[in-house]
Amino acid sequence: MAKEKEEEKKQPISSGDPKIDAVKQLIFGESMQQYDAEFNEMKALIKRTRNEIESELNDTRDQLNNIINELRTDMNKKVTQLRSDMDEAVTDLDNKKVNRKLLGALLQEMGKQIAE
Repeated sequence: MAKEKEEEKKQPISSGDPKIDAVKQLIFGESMQQYDAEFNEMKALIKRTRNEIESELNDTRDQLNNIINELRTDMNKKVTQLRSDMDEAVTDLDNKKVNRKLLGALLQEMGKQIAE
């Protein structure tokens, strides 16, 4: 008896003959309407869940892009500062070298003046 009911549930409702369709509707109509209602609820739940997940993914992607942009900006600032510090260090080295040359020239000049 249970197997017969399962077999009947698996078969489509419409057979083409209006009398048979009417009998099927009387026998299975309420169950099919319940199944349709549950199916529609599941479809709506799936759609809502999908929209929520897509929204969360979009928010997460936007947050990650913002973090990446901030990191890129910070990195560019640090690279710029590092270049500036290097340029300063190179300039200081050049100045020290120039000062040594200048000092050497001054000492030679003083040496000449003392020798005279």
